Amino acid sequence: MRMLVTRLVIVALPLAVAHFPIATPPQLDTITDPEAYAVYAAILPREWTQVSKDPLLLQQETDTAMACHSGAPPGGIGWAAVENSFNAENARVRVLRRMLPIDLPYRLIPRAEIAADDARLALKYPGHWQRRPESIEYAAVSAVGFDTTKTKAIVYMHLRMSGGVYWIEKRQGKWDPTPRGGCSWIAWRVPVRSIISAKGAVLSSTAGV
Repeated sequence: MRMLVTRLVIVALPLAVAHFPIATPPQLDTITDPEAYAVYAAILPREWTQVSKDPLLLQQETDTAMACHSGAPPGGIGWAAVENSFNAENARVRVLRRMLPIDLPYRLIPRAEIAADDARLALKYPGHWQRRPESIEYAAVSAVGFDTTKTKAIVYMHLRMSGGVYWIEKRQGKWDPTPRGGCSWIAWRVPVRSIISAKGAVLSSTAGV
């Protein structure tokens, strides 16, 4: 009788485990369009070199949480389709490849690595900060929205302390980084709860040392 009970337990265990399959993380779509990387290349080097002399650290996953929003350029024709494309492309997080056509050295850094370092610094420097000492400087981008001719584009890009939405056009075969429209935000490097400006306007501020 004792052996019979032991055998029944051994047989029942696989049946119980079968009801709890191991969850696998969802696979994120990869951005493979060279034109999207050409848009990134028109903006990233100029913005990055204003804050760092080190190789560019670019977040591997796209960022869809924008700190400012803007409408179409005044009198702009054909931008509605670009905005629709932008919204559709950023309905989900995407993954970047090493396809940037730039001379600036760069590395793709997983968002989890940035978050882990931020968590470490939160323990080392407790309290409310816009930017803690030793924080990783990095850039992040959204997916790009295009018109059908791929001569108009909308993209969101941010650094640790600033960012914005860029509405740009292709001129003479190259993407002109001068924005036709958009918005921008800047966070001041002081211990604060929330100080953000969008087009020069302070949205909220609660200073705390």
